[in-house]
Amino acid sequence: MGANRDPASLEGYRPFPEERTAAYRDEGYWRDTTFHGLVDDRAATTPDATAVVGPDRELTYAELASNSRSLADALRARGVAPNERVLFQLPNCVEFLEAFFACSRLGAIPVMALPRHREAEVRHLLDLFDATAYVTAGDRYDMGFDFVGLVDDLTGEFAHLETHVAVTESGDGLPDGWLDFATLREEPTEGGVDGVDVAPTDPGVMLLSGGTTGMPKGIPRTHNDYLFQWEHMAAAAGVEDDWVAFPSVPIGHNASLNCIVGAAFWAGATVAVEPVLKPGALLELIERVGGTYSLPIPTQLIDLLEHPDVDEYDLSSLEVLVSGGQKVPPRVVRECVDRWDVGFCNIFGMAEGPLVCSRPDDDVEVQAETVGRPIADAAEVRVVDMDREAEVPDGTTGELSVRGPGYFTGYFRNEEENEENFDDDGWFYTEDVLARREDGNYQVFGRIKDTIIRGGENIYAPGVEDVVAEHPSVANVAVVAMPDDRLGERPCAFVELAEGVESLTLDELTEFLAERGMAVFKRPERLEVRSQLPRTGVGKLDKKLLEERIAEETDAESGPV
Repeated sequence: MGANRDPASLEGYRPFPEERTAAYRDEGYWRDTTFHGLVDDRAATTPDATAVVGPDRELTYAELASNSRSLADALRARGVAPNERVLFQLPNCVEFLEAFFACSRLGAIPVMALPRHREAEVRHLLDLFDATAYVTAGDRYDMGFDFVGLVDDLTGEFAHLETHVAVTESGDGLPDGWLDFATLREEPTEGGVDGVDVAPTDPGVMLLSGGTTGMPKGIPRTHNDYLFQWEHMAAAAGVEDDWVAFPSVPIGHNASLNCIVGAAFWAGATVAVEPVLKPGALLELIERVGGTYSLPIPTQLIDLLEHPDVDEYDLSSLEVLVSGGQKVPPRVVRECVDRWDVGFCNIFGMAEGPLVCSRPDDDVEVQAETVGRPIADAAEVRVVDMDREAEVPDGTTGELSVRGPGYFTGYFRNEEENEENFDDDGWFYTEDVLARREDGNYQVFGRIKDTIIRGGENIYAPGVEDVVAEHPSVANVAVVAMPDDRLGERPCAFVELAEGVESLTLDELTEFLAERGMAVFKRPERLEVRSQLPRTGVGKLDKKLLEERIAEETDAESGPV
């Protein structure tokens, strides 16, 4: 492997058009810096400030800059070249951030695989991105799975995968050809990344789509457009340089990397990382490090609020909580605000770029009932009719469409999706149903595919879920479509019961919804009580799986034809 290999091809990447690039620079939206450039700036101005705190390691900004440079030098010396893709599969740990900024320095592009991805997803990602390097957890962190063994078994099938790095406790026990992360970082090198010119307009990270069907799609984000969002998310949430931000979902997920980690680094704050993301571990982390700012998804918030020992932890350091990924039940927002005296950023976001959120100082009604406003005035945001031909008036539901300096320009090597969801003017159609209120705040009604069509009437499932969740017997709810021969679809509610509640009937739920004034056609016509609802790999309720289950059950109940 040569140390000075030519930059890899980015065939299949759609760059920003030149005229938009020039406009974003002229307007000052793009700073023309890189991820590692930001860390170097912080290292120059506040070298002794704590950048990252882990369970057993802590780095200042100066140390993070130095360590990431040493690692970049070592990877470069072993042949990792600009534009090559490096597959990350790590827990939330200090090494994740060292490797992320190292890739930025050498112009390589980290691909954000998640800890719950397994052989099918890893094969797909290695193939889609032609990854030449893979960085994962060895025995230093207990991830409950042998990732080293998984990838070692696949190595022979992917000739382009040449560099294997594992985070281990001692460096012992790795298969032949594998490198220990800490040993690699300390290797003496010559030259390294000197002379590597990283363009801020090039992709700096490959995020992944988070759907529940099919394989993940690649979402290229440039240094410029992603740093734009780091800057404006920090401003929207009011992040201060003395805050301690802690990601509650894997850092490889946009919700953490962008809204928490990125915003914190932009502000010069501290990032605290915890590999175990269970409620008890997160509560301990907040108390131990004085956690200030985080983004738990709604199911995690519910788990934290209902944790039997929650009142035994000192959570007084919390300043702002962000939540999204799926619709946050309004009652959960209000309970968090009342219980912990926090500002709440109710957020609608996508790895593709859209970020809309309420602000910490908004009235609680705005925080609970809306997702606020776009994080930056420069964002071009429209709500259009389902034909994608015209904007709809305030108060009317439609599809969210976006364009601007903080959004991606197309899926990587997926022209079919790009043709379907982009128009000739660069507008991206999200397939999400929103409405803009007259006060400028947006409300989310769900995915277009999350719409239940009952006899020609559209039912937006998240709106029904909000009301069902207010029932005192309900801890968690997912409303999905069940097939019906006559009406096409009917709404079915899957619920987890609140602690101490033994039963809930459909009649009881229907009476409750009637008292709340819900239209008859929107009320669930079947109730399924489960001890636990299934989650996706990132912890969201897996509604696709529930739809499949109810379809199978109704099909079985109808009997043979």
